[in-house]
Amino acid sequence: MYDNHNHPTDTPDKSVPFVHEITFKNPEGGTTQVQALFDDSAMTGAMCAKTFCAIKHELQGWQPSKQTLRMANGTIVQSEATWSGTVNVAGVEAKGTFEVFDSRGGWSFLFGKPLL
Repeated sequence: MYDNHNHPTDTPDKSVPFVHEITFKNPEGGTTQVQALFDDSAMTGAMCAKTFCAIKHELQGWQPSKQTLRMANGTIVQSEATWSGTVNVAGVEAKGTFEVFDSRGGWSFLFGKPLL
């Protein structure tokens, strides 16, 4: 079946990753903002280790992590830290958790399925 512009209408819509600013709320007050890549194919929320090093002095509540993560190419990496708390996206707040590892410049923060 086709719509009026000769586009198939029975093909599933594909989501398109996009970048948007998010805010982490600190339990003691204050906030930390980062640019996040929203990607519903990512199975976890994650912050690049480089971004984490730049903001960890202002991001309260993070802990060392023993979590290992499997990358899309099958490699296993060790998470450096984990954080749980309140995440704000365009005025909407929710509890969230993310892991920290080196993205090798792929993104600063990956907003994946559990956070979506």
